Amino acid sequence: MRYAKIVFSLLALLLVVSGCGTKRQYFEPEALAGKVSYDGSLPGSIVDAVRDGATLSNGQVITKKGLSNVLLPEGFVYLGEDQGRYVAASKCGALQIVDASKKVLFTKECSVSVASASLKANILALVLGSNELILIDINDGKEMMHLKQDNVYVLDSRIAAPYFLGDLIVFPTLDGKLVIVDAQSKKPIRDVVVSNEKFFGNIIYLQVLGDRLVAATKSKVVSISPKSISFLEKEVKDVIVLENRIFVFTKDGRVILADADLRVIKERKFPFATFAGTIYGDFIYMIEKGGYVIATDLDLVSTNVYKLPDEIESHIFTTGDALYYKDHFFKLNRKK
Repeated sequence: MRYAKIVFSLLALLLVVSGCGTKRQYFEPEALAGKVSYDGSLPGSIVDAVRDGATLSNGQVITKKGLSNVLLPEGFVYLGEDQGRYVAASKCGALQIVDASKKVLFTKECSVSVASASLKANILALVLGSNELILIDINDGKEMMHLKQDNVYVLDSRIAAPYFLGDLIVFPTLDGKLVIVDAQSKKPIRDVVVSNEKFFGNIIYLQVLGDRLVAATKSKVVSISPKSISFLEKEVKDVIVLENRIFVFTKDGRVILADADLRVIKERKFPFATFAGTIYGDFIYMIEKGGYVIATDLDLVSTNVYKLPDEIESHIFTTGDALYYKDHFFKLNRKK
């Protein structure tokens, strides 16, 4: 009995020590430059967000242009847009393309949920939750390509969408690859493995600037040009590409400035900061989950921190000059 008591006491002590050792620490700015206030309310709360848009509880959509008048069908969320046509999907695999007048332009029932989608002219590019890559002609509903990739079981919720690049279509797969498809023949011509992690290894970022393609998983960034392929291994939270600069935001609160070939130029660390989103232009605004906006110049020299009205606990969406959270929005240049 005495032995059992000793073992129990040791286990209890280990739990206490372990609990203390894993206690979360929070970002605390040394000084505040001001406060950010809400500018107005939204007609509903944000229930889902992707990189290029967000869905409100009333079915309306926010895109990079701002709040749209389109109303998605009940149970559907926004995936993409092309010339006033909105791609939306349900959790059960139903997909629709609707216009601003709620006219249904195309429908499809998929066997599994749609992870991401992009539309250009009459071509719809889909990445299914089963890691299948599909091209569909929405004029006649026929599949022009259907590629099955390796099975995946656990995904990062940040899922990149296919990208139309001239005569190419770039598919970001759920197992960490870029599959480049010829738009004319509808056949894959090249694969680029960004990361081969079995869990949470999907492509979370995909962007093209000029002749350069930049993509990322949660652990690696790749920059591809006609002359070279470069990699940067970091615990990635987000990526921004501005001209010949690549900004990598990490899970441990660092902002890394690299050149186009991912050679690190400079980095700044914001201890215990957890980045929830970013806005960029002449400055970079990092939205910190504890309820702050961290503003820095493009050279990572000067920094100002502003207090948000709330901590970030759910979906947010950002445009060039605004941040949308819950059922409110505000402009980042409005302070008091």
